[in-house]
Amino acid sequence: MKIAVAGKGGSGKTTIAGTLARLLAREGQKGVLAIDADSNPNLALTLGLERERLDNLTRIPREVIERDAATNRWVLTRAVDEIVREHGVAAPDGVTLLLMGWVEHAGAG
Repeated sequence: MKIAVAGKGGSGKTTIAGTLARLLAREGQKGVLAIDADSNPNLALTLGLERERLDNLTRIPREVIERDAATNRWVLTRAVDEIVREHGVAAPDGVTLLLMGWVEHAGAG
């Protein structure tokens, strides 16, 4: 099952996504993966990670995707399981958090 939460700024997307992920994991759903793709990532807090850990969270490096010249599509350079194993962060209730890339400077997004 894949669930995406979308909406305008300030509508509660992060709160809904984090709460839903924790509830699914608490109810026994295995392999709950929460992906924070927001340029202002706060999903870690919603999932219950301590503030002290936030500065040490690593993001998925840009090198895990590349454009396939033949199809002109973005493709992963590594298996999803490998990406989760290397970059996933264990959160409370059995949820794994992945932080996507970020904007490094203006015009980079």
